[in-house]
Amino acid sequence: MKFQVGSKVKFLNEEGGGVVTEIISTTMVKVMTEDGFALPTMNNELVLIEEPKTHSEGMFTEEFNVNVEYEPQIPQASSNKNIKHAKEAAGVYLAIVPHDQKWLITGMADLYLINHTSYDILYSILLKNENGYSGYDFSSVEPQTAMLLDSVEREDLDFWKEGIVQIIYQEDQMQNVLLPAHSNFKLKSARLNNENSYQANGLVDGKAMVISLNEIFHQEKVRSYVEEKQEVKKTEAKVKKEEAIIDRHMILPKVAEVDLHIAEIVDNISGMESRDMLAIQKRYFKECLESAIANDYQKVTFIHGVGNGILKNAIVQTLKEYENTDNHAASIAKYGVGAIDVLIKPWE
Repeated sequence: MKFQVGSKVKFLNEEGGGVVTEIISTTMVKVMTEDGFALPTMNNELVLIEEPKTHSEGMFTEEFNVNVEYEPQIPQASSNKNIKHAKEAAGVYLAIVPHDQKWLITGMADLYLINHTSYDILYSILLKNENGYSGYDFSSVEPQTAMLLDSVEREDLDFWKEGIVQIIYQEDQMQNVLLPAHSNFKLKSARLNNENSYQANGLVDGKAMVISLNEIFHQEKVRSYVEEKQEVKKTEAKVKKEEAIIDRHMILPKVAEVDLHIAEIVDNISGMESRDMLAIQKRYFKECLESAIANDYQKVTFIHGVGNGILKNAIVQTLKEYENTDNHAASIAKYGVGAIDVLIKPWE
């Protein structure tokens, strides 16, 4: 949809709206909100409420040339960065670091593969395309190192919207051998083009979108022959059951991530009022939580978004009814302030 300067719009996935004050590109405009904030926003994240009125058209289409002295804030780039003391959970991460730290959703970005573990890792990266997957890179990363993969233009991030990272962990002497890790990742345009997705963290310099590929805490270890045989017997003894609703959101063994944005739950929100959407979100949260408890999940991250806080408060109140759970704010580096981690006891 094409918007004009002066168009009144509403945000698709968040509360509120505003007036278009600038056409940044064919896919992005700048929206002045009721609070006085100018937000660069993708066209597909907006709903047109009202076109500029005819008698005001000249006022809205007049061009103003304003010279603003501005120097982009580019984080110090290096091919390798030691991140031994980072507070994030030990594991392997992918990070997108905008060059321009003021306008986070425009311009070039650095792509890092981060090995926040005590192991050397061998990795293979495959990116999804129309014919399947194409190999992007394979190499190794030393322990506690953020390695620069590439610097790309913003439009080239489209090639990174979906892919697979395969990881092998290696040490000279290992008490427990870890199984190779296989991680699928998927990045939606709404997340790539949301400034709140980019947060300060201990893994790379500057604000970045950080994607967890594999956490050591959850990585399975190689079992002995006897343990393997016992596991086979247990598997054969189990009655095959239907896929649980929480299994659709599994990102690691016994760990899930559930996005509660209404557009992720229902296909068509046309005609829905806010209270109807909230009711659906609350019901889906409860269904996923109870499914996770019934299927022995250890942790579920619920993404509630920022908004006006109504959904977050409803989640916190509901969790008080479940004595076998604990909760805390999810990783700010990964989710900003729009998610909550629910831990299901016993947490081992």
